[in-house]
Amino acid sequence: MIITAEKREVGSKVSRKLRREGKIPAVVYGYDFENKHVVVDKSELMAALRKSRRNDRFDLKVDGDETFRVIIKELQWHPVKDEVEHVDFYKLTEGKHVVVDVPVKIVGESKGVKLGGDLYQPRKRITVEALPDAIPNDIEIDVTNLMIGDVVHVFDLDMPEGVRVKSSKNYTVVAILGKAEEEKSEEEEEEAEEIAE
Repeated sequence: MIITAEKREVGSKVSRKLRREGKIPAVVYGYDFENKHVVVDKSELMAALRKSRRNDRFDLKVDGDETFRVIIKELQWHPVKDEVEHVDFYKLTEGKHVVVDVPVKIVGESKGVKLGGDLYQPRKRITVEALPDAIPNDIEIDVTNLMIGDVVHVFDLDMPEGVRVKSSKNYTVVAILGKAEEEKSEEEEEEAEEIAE
């Protein structure tokens, strides 16, 4: 996917003017690369975001004569309006690793949840390091066989080839909390007996 950009002047006054004109200020940075301040068209950027997934690669074409392979490192949103105010593009360099946050994608329905447990997902993203072509869009966790009491830590995950975890490997990613229906019914019977007595 291609995103077009133009070089811009720096300053909050300039940025406010650009936003009023339907444009979004941005910066391009990367390994051994001098930062470039650019501006992108709001409509074009939002269309690209709707078609893409996190960590997708883009060709950022600046002033029609320079093209950089980038990922969107950060989007800064307006605190009240649902609008992007600034974009950080990270320029990818062949052979150089990049550190990115990768979303955790839950697939399947846990057996433990079917028994009355609750799926607890304290970690929505995992920080990893990878070469540009190895950056994953997400990390899938199949919870189908997880029972109540089962826990998945970062160290339990099978990372794609060429991807190394940078965050703590002891983090809990997913857990199935609660009591099984059988255990609940036994406790309810005991309570009923005590009341009857």
